[in-house]
Amino acid sequence: MPTISVRISEKEKKELVQYGSLSNSIREALRLYLDSKKSRQLLRKLEELQRKNPVKTTKLQEVRLIKEDRNR
Repeated sequence: MPTISVRISEKEKKELVQYGSLSNSIREALRLYLDSKKSRQLLRKLEELQRKNPVKTTKLQEVRLIKEDRNR
């Protein structure tokens, strides 16, 4: 398992230790950071796809489609 070094102030260390061991707090913070980055990337890709192929329907069109579907 790779090891990383992190420089933090005493104040930051005290705050992190409140939530458990320092190493576990740092691991959790890194996991949350990476999850956040992945979510942002996925949302960006979704926005790009929506721009390329916008799907717009009116309420009346949706009602008509629902009625057609029920009549099948």
